[in-house]
Amino acid sequence: MEKLKSRLYIMVFTLAMISICLALISSSKQREFYYISIYLAILGLIIEYKTVHFKKFNIAYPIILLGVVKLIWFLLLERHANGYNIYSDQLNGGKKLVLGGCLVFYLTQLRDYLNIINYRKIMLYTVGLGFAAASCFAFWQSIHGVQRVEMGLDRATNAAYIYSTFSILFVYLLYSHKNTTCYTIAGLAIALSFVVTILTGTRAAIILHLLIIGVMTVYYFKKIHVKSTLLVLIIASLAFFSLYKNYIHPKIQQTYSEVTLYQEGQDNTSLGARFSMWTVGIKNFIYAPLGQSMESRFNYSDQYTTQNPQYRATMKFLNVHLHDETIEALSLQGIFGGLALLWFYISICWVALRERNTPLLFTMNCLIVYGLSDVLLLSSEAILFYIALIGVCGVTLSPKQKEV
Repeated sequence: MEKLKSRLYIMVFTLAMISICLALISSSKQREFYYISIYLAILGLIIEYKTVHFKKFNIAYPIILLGVVKLIWFLLLERHANGYNIYSDQLNGGKKLVLGGCLVFYLTQLRDYLNIINYRKIMLYTVGLGFAAASCFAFWQSIHGVQRVEMGLDRATNAAYIYSTFSILFVYLLYSHKNTTCYTIAGLAIALSFVVTILTGTRAAIILHLLIIGVMTVYYFKKIHVKSTLLVLIIASLAFFSLYKNYIHPKIQQTYSEVTLYQEGQDNTSLGARFSMWTVGIKNFIYAPLGQSMESRFNYSDQYTTQNPQYRATMKFLNVHLHDETIEALSLQGIFGGLALLWFYISICWVALRERNTPLLFTMNCLIVYGLSDVLLLSSEAILFYIALIGVCGVTLSPKQKEV
């Protein structure tokens, strides 16, 4: 029986890893492996019911709570005369978070089973293969004239955020093997990932990608390796200047133009619409601090933007989301959604800091930072990717195996 339990755990861990690596290649296959891993994890929890402990804090709890808040909000406020809209992104997001929390709980509760395999090497090879496949996919799209590469997704922004986080994990895994060959590959991976991030045309990722990698590098090594840093900066600079004319300069001009137009009261641009959405979203929270339905948010926003036409571009995107994780939660689920999201961010980061778990910490950093300009916990591919990644990273270090 013990052998069956350990094999089931290794299977769930492996399926979760495959799901993560397929996120940028095939979203349909990503979903298949993700849900199979969840169903097997639930089976594992039933089999291991005498072993699991519920009293001690687990990083799955804030994930499940966040999902439950979304589900309760949906059941209480989204019922209309003709019933519920079961195609709601909030409903689907809530279900994915609750189920994903079960996967994270199983993986973290029984992580001692990982000691029977060389999981670090397996992770390195699996993630490395996924990174290489996603990068090749991006270059293939760019060569064939795709203006903003999306890889296997339908939005370049989501692709950029997921790819950036995925490549940061790959760089960490190379660092953790502590040899010259891996350090060299890590430097090349940093430069390559920066190029692909530029090809996505996503400004937040372009600006923050190298910065997050730099902070992660200093946090991991506890010092700055001058020669290695200079080499990576030189390679990144060459990549930057080679792509400057076709990719970087147009983005700089676009940003300057959009900020100027917004200051003149015209928000019908990508950046201007975001500024307007954030303003209107905060106004919605002030109007309904305990939460409101999407219909109520639409009606209030319509009234507010009619009186303040400089924010009118908000109405084009309102029924999708407000391009900020926190503001989106506050504008619909009110203070309860905001607090649940805050606990999700802070508690998992605290566990990562306490256990010196670098990959978990920087997975959360990416989720938080990129959540300032998008709503990742409503996107199917992003939820599946980040929750599976939290589960996998949450078990890569047990308290007895802390980094030195």
